[in-house]
Amino acid sequence: MTLTIILLVLSNLAFGHGGGLDSSGGHNNRKTSEYHCHREPCFSLQNIKQQELPETVVPNASDDSTYRLTGDQTNKCNGHLLIGVPSKSDQILCRLGYAIGYDYSRKSAEWVAYVLTPQIHSSANVPRQDNFRPDLELPVDSRKTLRDFEEPVFDRGHLVSSASLDASVQMNSETFLLSNMVPQLPGLNRGGWKGLESRERKWSAQRGLLVAYTGSIYQGNNLVYIGDNVPVPTHFYKVLFDPRREEAISFIIPHMRVLTLELSRYLVSIDQVEKLTGLDFLGRLEDSKEAEIESRRPMKMW
Repeated sequence: MTLTIILLVLSNLAFGHGGGLDSSGGHNNRKTSEYHCHREPCFSLQNIKQQELPETVVPNASDDSTYRLTGDQTNKCNGHLLIGVPSKSDQILCRLGYAIGYDYSRKSAEWVAYVLTPQIHSSANVPRQDNFRPDLELPVDSRKTLRDFEEPVFDRGHLVSSASLDASVQMNSETFLLSNMVPQLPGLNRGGWKGLESRERKWSAQRGLLVAYTGSIYQGNNLVYIGDNVPVPTHFYKVLFDPRREEAISFIIPHMRVLTLELSRYLVSIDQVEKLTGLDFLGRLEDSKEAEIESRRPMKMW
């Protein structure tokens, strides 16, 4: 059986919301203030709503908890949890372009899962939104605020890059929710981390669909805090899985100034990321296949 990812299912009906369409092809719902897409260029993600994956990606998928995105399953986080949920987390947030497993105690994401395809990030349909804001879906005491970042040292660092998710206004805007942000030194955020984000888009353009996970790591008992008890990560990780080639590339990067040319120093296996984080990234793969893929440490960059 061929598995199909439905990345986006949007209604073509423009009535019932009120208001005309803006230059991006969408508008805000008057009652909910949510942004809706109805035509190009905002609606161009419709062009990639069907992406076929090998049958082996989700073997023997028959129970209700499996993220087989067909029929009534299509709303399971828009396909971003197809290969499994890395952890239960305190709260799982489903967005148009990504899913988040959120940790209340650290006011930060344990993981961010997203699917990359060339059609999502190569066309640059919309400009960078830059509308940084608190995530109102989270409990008040567990969410970061703009005031937390009113200090001179750290950037508001994206976990999933806005440039990787620019197929619609809503998709790009959601990357600026503070649940997708952590304190990050400029020497990493504007250096090696930005370079890695650029490479994930390049690799997707070359390879096609990639499943991605990214997040922050907190080691030791002497963490630095900013704002209202927001911890600063000691490391960052990124895992990219190519389901067609059954290949993965993973990184654990220390929170320090890192150049893009130095990224190969931080190549690790998925097993190493899981050991350090306690997460499970490819849990829906057949056990022996998962073990084989996760044990490999890439010897060089893709």
